[in-house]
Amino acid sequence: MPEHMPEDTKPVVPVAVVDPDQLRDVMARLEKIEEKIEFYSSEKYMRAGKSIGRDLGMAYGICAGLILVLAYVLFVYAGNWTAVI
Repeated sequence: MPEHMPEDTKPVVPVAVVDPDQLRDVMARLEKIEEKIEFYSSEKYMRAGKSIGRDLGMAYGICAGLILVLAYVLFVYAGNWTAVI
């Protein structure tokens, strides 16, 4: 290893020479892999969205049912609380 290296030298970046046909083949394979990853990701998020929607729908349904029961009890038995209790 030389003791005195010039300070103004830049690191050498290796240059690769690739056959254009091989490059197209590799790029096509990478595109297929990217499509598969996008499809899997979209399916995963769609399933998560469906489960969240189902849970929120159940919660809204329970709230609406409780409001209807409460409204029924208040309007039908408004003057006769002994029948409710």
